[in-house]
Amino acid sequence: MAQAEDRLLEMQAGEVKVLSVPGAARVAVGDGHVVHAIATEEEEVIVFARNEGSSAMQIWTRTGERHAYRIQVVPEEAQRARQELHSLLERIPKARITATGNKIVVEGDDLADEDRQRIAALASRYPQLVDLTGQVGWEPMVLLDVQVVELPRSQLRELGLRWSSPLAGGVRTGMAWDRGAAHLGASPGETPFSLSGTTSRAVGYLGMNALVSAHIHALAQVGSAVVLAQPQLLARSGATAEFLAGGEVPYTTSTDDGRGHTVFKPYGVSLRITPQVDRSRIVRSRIEVEVSAVDQGMSMAGGPALKTRRAMTEFNVRSGQTLVLAGFLSRETARQRDGLPGLSDLPLLGGLFGSRRRHDTETELAIFVTPVLIEDHDAAMQARVEAGRAVLDASFPHPTTLTHPVHGQPDHASALGGREIQAWDPWGGPGSQWVVDSGAASGTSHQPTE
Repeated sequence: MAQAEDRLLEMQAGEVKVLSVPGAARVAVGDGHVVHAIATEEEEVIVFARNEGSSAMQIWTRTGERHAYRIQVVPEEAQRARQELHSLLERIPKARITATGNKIVVEGDDLADEDRQRIAALASRYPQLVDLTGQVGWEPMVLLDVQVVELPRSQLRELGLRWSSPLAGGVRTGMAWDRGAAHLGASPGETPFSLSGTTSRAVGYLGMNALVSAHIHALAQVGSAVVLAQPQLLARSGATAEFLAGGEVPYTTSTDDGRGHTVFKPYGVSLRITPQVDRSRIVRSRIEVEVSAVDQGMSMAGGPALKTRRAMTEFNVRSGQTLVLAGFLSRETARQRDGLPGLSDLPLLGGLFGSRRRHDTETELAIFVTPVLIEDHDAAMQARVEAGRAVLDASFPHPTTLTHPVHGQPDHASALGGREIQAWDPWGGPGSQWVVDSGAASGTSHQPTE
């Protein structure tokens, strides 16, 4: 008489199932409150699911064979919820779904933070969902190329970054080339390609990243623009990259009991950027920029004052595109008076013996942000690593060696010119903080040196 293992049968409350069992003679259930079953003459067994719960069921045939079932009756809402979960979880890449009893287990590694947030939201909505996914997501890396430039407002208009500028067409597009070599300039970080023959005026350019960078570099060389900071920050999607170029100024504050307390406030160029990459490879970023400097014209008892320009925004760009933030105006007025002493101070006639000058300077702060997606085997990043290794190899041609090897005979005798040195003993000798106390009662002991 053969006996099979228990087969799992899942039903909803109120459901009826017909099992085909050739030669079925009799049937028995463990919990009649949960299920009810009868054997018919047509060699079938009809199972009625009454209430939520679990019950065993045994079926015997005329030949003495026995069939064992484990029946799980779930509410109708639970079955519908499981179908909804399967439909929702199947849309998440790298997620593995397994049904175990009345639970749904979702597993997976290297999931994006966005997908993990979706699974967490589903787990809070559906109690039968068990989240076993990896807690550390695998996110793409974003290289953030930032330029913080202070330049005259007129020069910023010439860059075509002001839509209200008198330049026709707004932002100018085109491509610059080297006249001597007839090379077209590509986007930043890429190798320019050559043109066959000589260039003509009909050749144009497409894109503005390289053009803007070239203008800024030219303005900085002649002194018209000041590059306050040019960091390149690397961050994973969803993480925050921070940068500060400046210093800290001290100032004094008073506590509740009247005692003075000195604290330091940072100043300079401060950046906080949080990039987020979606499935369509669009970079959504939140940027916080603050540019501050010590105000020499205002001094307080507690410490110097700071002139601060601050901005916070969120933007969407594609990889390699440049976002420009502008409008941080700064106006400075300088007055100078020259003349003959005494005579230039005379009322009415003093202007004949002296001169007055007034110089107004209006500058604007512009921030250029270019996010670039970095792949696993990015050629530009590998080139940087190789260049860094070359610099290290040139600066440190020989590996660092210990003057006293830790174990046994010297392993670096060749590096030390074959000179024999004594092995380092942690309990005594050069470099040890311990001395041997031979007068101890129970063997040799070690005591720290004074």
